Amino acid sequence: MPTSYKVHMGVSLSLSGLAAIAVALTLLPGTPVVPETAAFTLFGLMFPVLGSAVLRCRRAGVRTQGQEFLDLLWHTPRWLKLAAGGLALGVVLCLALGADPAGGQPERTAEGYYLNDRGVREPVSRDTYESAVKAVVREFDAGAACVFALSAVLVAAAFRAEEEALARWREARHDA
Repeated sequence: MPTSYKVHMGVSLSLSGLAAIAVALTLLPGTPVVPETAAFTLFGLMFPVLGSAVLRCRRAGVRTQGQEFLDLLWHTPRWLKLAAGGLALGVVLCLALGADPAGGQPERTAEGYYLNDRGVREPVSRDTYESAVKAVVREFDAGAACVFALSAVLVAAAFRAEEEALARWREARHDA
């Protein structure tokens, strides 16, 4: 496997692991452990990582929908399916275990802590505010963890498609 594929899969799985850790840390009691900026940075990184994985698929001629794509995913290396699936499953479990406070987006001002629900600010305690912050981080990073895991699988599918195309080319060249 060429180095660029290994690096891309490694970066995707590493970022998925970091996002999964950030999601799991939101389940700890007390103040949020992961700063919001770190959580949102991971969320922002998922777009270029996923975009480059999709571009690899496009370049390799992999359709990212339909039966052909499902076949390529099925033939992804077992270790990668286990790693990506395990990360995604862990994140989904953390989402299910974490409380999702209703009431809006958390805000902190000089006057106190609030939940903003479509422009209506409701004053809340510090504990409720921190719980809402952790819920927001949990939701954003859960999506990022799953997208990073999907990116690693897409890269593996693109590699497999390129290898199959190269094998067909070699066979045609050999037959000629």
